[in-house]
Amino acid sequence: MIRIAWSNLRGASGRLGAAVIAIAVSVAFIVASLLFSQAFGDTLRNQVQAEWAGADVAVTAADSADEGATVDAGAESSPLTESLASTISDAEGVRSAQLTESAFVSVTSSGTSVSGTATNVPDGQQDLLEGSAPADDDDVMLREADAKTLGVGVGDTLTLGTFDGSGRSSDDGPTLTVSGIMPGSSSTGIDLYLTDAGLKSAPGELVPDSIRVVADEGTDRDTLAESVTSAVSEAGVGDAATVQTVDEVVEDQLESLSDSTDMLSTIGIAFGLLAAGVAALVISNTFNVLVASRTRVLALFRAVGASRSQVRGAAIVESLSLGIIGSVLGLGLGYLLGWGLSAAARAFWMPEFGEVAVTPAALIVGPAVGILVTVAAGLIPAIRSSRVSPIEALRPVDVPAAAPRIRWVRLSLAIVVGAIGIGVCLAGATSQSVVLGILGCFALFVALLLGTRVFVPPLVALLARILALVTRRSPSVQLAGRSASTAGGRTASTTGALLIGITLVTAVVVGSASLQRTLELATAKDTPVDLVVSEAGAGSGAGSGASSGIGKKAESVLDDSPIVEDRVNVPAASASVEVDGHTSSDDLAITSTEAAADTDVVRSDGYDVDQGTVMLDPTSVGIDDSADDIDGGSATISIGGKETVLKVVTSYDVPAGTALVSGEDAEHIDAAAGDDLGEQTWAKISDDASTSQVEALGSELDAVGVKADAGPAQNRAEFASMFQVALAVVLGLLAAAVVIAVIGVSNTLTLSVIDRRREGALLRALGFTRRAMSRMITIESLLMTVIALVVGAGVGTFFGWVGTASITPAGSDPVLSVPPGQVGLIAVAAILAAVLASAIPARSMSRIAPAKGMSME
Repeated sequence: MIRIAWSNLRGASGRLGAAVIAIAVSVAFIVASLLFSQAFGDTLRNQVQAEWAGADVAVTAADSADEGATVDAGAESSPLTESLASTISDAEGVRSAQLTESAFVSVTSSGTSVSGTATNVPDGQQDLLEGSAPADDDDVMLREADAKTLGVGVGDTLTLGTFDGSGRSSDDGPTLTVSGIMPGSSSTGIDLYLTDAGLKSAPGELVPDSIRVVADEGTDRDTLAESVTSAVSEAGVGDAATVQTVDEVVEDQLESLSDSTDMLSTIGIAFGLLAAGVAALVISNTFNVLVASRTRVLALFRAVGASRSQVRGAAIVESLSLGIIGSVLGLGLGYLLGWGLSAAARAFWMPEFGEVAVTPAALIVGPAVGILVTVAAGLIPAIRSSRVSPIEALRPVDVPAAAPRIRWVRLSLAIVVGAIGIGVCLAGATSQSVVLGILGCFALFVALLLGTRVFVPPLVALLARILALVTRRSPSVQLAGRSASTAGGRTASTTGALLIGITLVTAVVVGSASLQRTLELATAKDTPVDLVVSEAGAGSGAGSGASSGIGKKAESVLDDSPIVEDRVNVPAASASVEVDGHTSSDDLAITSTEAAADTDVVRSDGYDVDQGTVMLDPTSVGIDDSADDIDGGSATISIGGKETVLKVVTSYDVPAGTALVSGEDAEHIDAAAGDDLGEQTWAKISDDASTSQVEALGSELDAVGVKADAGPAQNRAEFASMFQVALAVVLGLLAAAVVIAVIGVSNTLTLSVIDRRREGALLRALGFTRRAMSRMITIESLLMTVIALVVGAGVGTFFGWVGTASITPAGSDPVLSVPPGQVGLIAVAAILAAVLASAIPARSMSRIAPAKGMSME
């Protein structure tokens, strides 16, 4: 058995190269994913440990869901207080005890606002890259990655602010100067370290986080934890506080953050298994062709005494050897890929990203998958090889075994599974169930792969006949179609591998575009106007007459901007608004969307206000909570000595400093404003505008003295950026499966050339030129690719729509969006891949000499 296997391997070493590459790529994908996720986990551990550096024991508030977590009567809502910290500092073995607090704030720097957490400078963390720790109330210290995110250095300033009910940030807080930069980054977002006095002046509500306890010299952490626990109990806090060593706290936080690393591993392994599945098709196809080409050799083995089990065992040993070789190569390639990914992460993302370390999981899981997939893919060909009888040695090689034209059992099974899959897909789309959508798509995909043996060969033959008519019955086209349709199993397997890659890539592209368009329409329904511009310091930009508008400079900025598609000036009266005893601190701009009804600036009728009502943001009149209480109430609009009472409709989506009314009500309010009637400018921003372009436009408008609310445009740009990044990542992950599929096409064509040398020699003897022979192989590759492209694009588009409909939030209508440019690129890439995959086999076919080919057995 071993000798037979060794003989087979030596005889087919050149033919098995592509199969080895397919195994190596899939194993490398899995290994690299495991190594990268392990490095990411080590990075999180280092970050968490850095945040607790210098402390030995931590006291935190107990989870309110824990039994017995009660606070004695008269205690504050949080058990963590300065009083408790003082009590702990007097305990035995305690050097110091520091109460740390934090507040959720907005951070504005260079016109960019992000969310962050203001907290105390922790004791013991004085390892600075540059500058010094905060000394004054207006000093702040940042970590290196956070400083890069904000674009600041030592000596630069940033402004803190709060978030209103609509989620908009304000920069009405203190301005701080960066005094120092610490190494690393925060595991939970941007952290700003202030002095205790500076933290008290920070906007937002301060929330106690923990009490950091530092041990005296010679006191171990476990002993210190016992001492602190006794002090906490004596303070009357009871079970409301939890005392842990810093080691225990780090492990708890890592466990809560482990979902990120687990998700990375899961995604990587999932795409690796997908690549392994495609590799299995390539491997199975390779072994099937090899068994067919070895029929006479296997029959001779049987004739000289080899048993069926020996022939079958030799085939299994051959696939096992192939799996081991490919897995070893994949292991090395995966390590190099993981090392490269971590190096790129350190260079472009996180300087302190962990080094790749070889783990038992990476050493075992990747190679195990590669070996198992290879052996499993070789089982059916191994069984076929054992069924060769000795009499097969006398049969002419060129006579193929008869096969049924239609495989009814396979066809029936594919139809049943496909019908179930389509039904489950539709159920998932209508009920917005992601689970049903995934199950339905998977079932339909299985049905598609089952049916490839049934529908691919006839479709290839049909396409060849159509192409032959166009090319005036070109012999190369006719022979290519005959060859592909005759070897139905080989053609179906190769096309199936391509079909997987094209279907998934199309599904991702269409699904991403559809979901993005669906969310854009939903956003446009809530915020129809991308950008609203008014004079700084006034809600409406009221000035000395409507002609003043927002100013010529601002209009010039808008006209010169490459992202502004259209703009319109709308009348906006500056008025005082009073609602339920609350009056706006600044006058609000009272305007109507009907003034822009004849333009393309307004994306939807989301601001369509009924007569007698006014739509406003509750926070604009000083109401932060209970907005529902004023919905339907009365608003008094005072302007020009006249008062207009309208019914309130609350919305957090109206432009900042603006209230919207109907066209009829706007006419009366504008008339009351008289000569003081001002203007706002509404602009439509292009759909492909980036966040940086929107921010730059806002900065330019601010520089010329006007106030701009570009929140909707910014949100739309952020959505688009997020989708583009996600699309690039997923397509990059799918690249392994596509590469393996292309390798499979090349391998199949190469094996086909080897098996058709006598046919090629005969064609050359009949007058076929080398160019015609080469063209025949290329056309055969293109026929399979076009079928995979048409079917895969259609099914992938359906999958994209099902995915979009399954995850679309309730109340939104899913929209199918097929980006022609991206789908066209998929088609072009597939055609180019087909041509490249056929290059070597076509060259080999063209070099067959008539005399040499005819002399072969």
